[in-house]
Amino acid sequence: MSRRLERVFIYIAAAWQLLDGLLTIFVYGVFIKKQGLDVAGLSVAQMRAMKALFGSIFNFVVIFGVLLILLGLLNIYLARKHWKDGVVGWKLPVWLLVCGIFSYFIMDIPNIFLFMSAGIIGLAKNKGMKARQNVTIREEIG
Repeated sequence: MSRRLERVFIYIAAAWQLLDGLLTIFVYGVFIKKQGLDVAGLSVAQMRAMKALFGSIFNFVVIFGVLLILLGLLNIYLARKHWKDGVVGWKLPVWLLVCGIFSYFIMDIPNIFLFMSAGIIGLAKNKGMKARQNVTIREEIG
């Protein structure tokens, strides 16, 4: 059975993760950094505290963006190397469902749809391929 549809969903979701990670780092991260620098009318101690606070938020945003980029690259790798036509694999559809649940918690709506669809379609095709293999084995035996 062809796994083309699932691979397309995975590639689109991975591309969105890469784009989302880059936007998170370079747009949102820079915005956060500027917010910490644009505070006026504070004493020196308050200014240092604000820079430290917004610096920590900036670090979190950058780490989160890098996590999204790494997940995107990992999903591209998994789709290319481990998602073969006609092979029953249970780990990758479960991984896709986990990515969909992660996307749910970070409110990444496009990836919720793409990862959940790819995971459910993959599990359904696995079930069909497994049933076809069982019928073939019974025909060979019987």
